[in-house]
Amino acid sequence: MSPRKPADRPDTESGRLKSQSPVSRRTALQSFGILFAGIGSGCIGESGPSSDRIRWRKSIRGRPLLDGETLYVMDRLTLHAPSATDGSSQWTAEYSESDFDRQLCLGSDITVDTDRIYVPGCDGLRAPRRSDGKQAWFVGSSLRLGVGLGDGQVYANAEDLLAIDTDSGDVVWRADTSGDRLTTPAATANGVVFTNRVDGVVTAFDLDGERRRQYRTDTETRSPTVADDTVYVATSTEPGRTGRLFALNRVDGSVRWAVDTPSPKRGTRPVVDDDSVYLGCSGREHGTLVVLDRSDGSERWSFTDENSTVYELAVTADVVYAGSNDNHVYAFSRTGETLWQLETNSVVGTVVAGVNLLYAANNERLFAVDLS
Repeated sequence: MSPRKPADRPDTESGRLKSQSPVSRRTALQSFGILFAGIGSGCIGESGPSSDRIRWRKSIRGRPLLDGETLYVMDRLTLHAPSATDGSSQWTAEYSESDFDRQLCLGSDITVDTDRIYVPGCDGLRAPRRSDGKQAWFVGSSLRLGVGLGDGQVYANAEDLLAIDTDSGDVVWRADTSGDRLTTPAATANGVVFTNRVDGVVTAFDLDGERRRQYRTDTETRSPTVADDTVYVATSTEPGRTGRLFALNRVDGSVRWAVDTPSPKRGTRPVVDDDSVYLGCSGREHGTLVVLDRSDGSERWSFTDENSTVYELAVTADVVYAGSNDNHVYAFSRTGETLWQLETNSVVGTVVAGVNLLYAANNERLFAVDLS
């Protein structure tokens, strides 16, 4: 176990409140038919939602996070909490640019629990309250990428890996991770797993900070995903061309299976459901969505877009949704048939599925599409 350093105390600085199908089945965009024009002209995929099904749009940029009836989006210096139903603002918390020593200091990769929102930044971790956006606590330590949320602890990549009590903001333990290019941690009730992006070291810690196991992929990694007792780690052996997906035993670090894939998109991680692993990938000419069997990594189906990237997706009981660098949102059946596509006139990154609405963010706005 790495030596622990003295625990930090929280600061209470506040943000200013402003109020599968057959194996190897490949679904290509060209087979779907004609390409469609933008939202403004009301041209949408034939069987999908038409432009009059777009329930609302907001001039908010950033990665949306849905929890209950509220969306949370960090847009540069403003944390937004719009209603998931109609997009109306419940509150916004604004931060001053003068509070930071560089631009784009606050990360959009936020997370939430029942009481707080966790906002990583270049100067530390903020924990505003979900109810009104006022800051509950602040831990000052320059962070890298997003944070992982476990059972009563939030994990943050700073100069060390920090485990912070979610209620008090106290640093419970810190561990030397011997690297400064760490990905977003994946946390569970039993501990946390993180990777070093450059050298591909996958490390697991227990709740008390005990280092459990390491595995070295020896290639550039993406952020891990933990599902049950398996850690899924996507690597990029040749960025923009080839990659490899590993399924590791979380307890002992042994490799359950490993398969070749296209190169995974930087900034995304595998998405896992009961029987499949979904991975958004980048390419020099096309982006690819790859869907693999969780048990052995065999391919269930895949999809190739018309541009270079398929981003991290959203999976429901019946439909798989994905955003793409070709300015579309796509909806697929669980067996890989294209159900519909929606052009947005701009790159679509993260998509989030609710019960009745799909929320998607492009470079200009956040919008909600009626799925009924």
